[in-house]
Amino acid sequence: MVELGQLESHHQDFAARDTRIVAVSLDAQEDATRTAKKFPHLLIVSDEQGSISGAAEVIGPHHGPDGKETVSPTTILIDRRGQVRWVFRPERFIERLKPEEVLSRVDEYLARK
Repeated sequence: MVELGQLESHHQDFAARDTRIVAVSLDAQEDATRTAKKFPHLLIVSDEQGSISGAAEVIGPHHGPDGKETVSPTTILIDRRGQVRWVFRPERFIERLKPEEVLSRVDEYLARK
């Protein structure tokens, strides 16, 4: 959840770019609701059944710290028309983008022209 806190702390930077952060997790709805209360500027989505994660093909075997299947930490930038503009999925489960890196990619791929 460190990453969510980092994103939350940059919520004004994302808002200035008219960008919304959506975090999808395999957690149960109750857990997602608790997490959402901690990070009010992020949209936390429970995907307990894995339908969103499965459709996005981000569930990977042996990606979790315990060696089980989990959602690979994937960042997807989607424009207003629903078109995917950029995808980042690291090789290692523990790798994450810093908020500044995400903001840089938002500027690069989603800037209004």
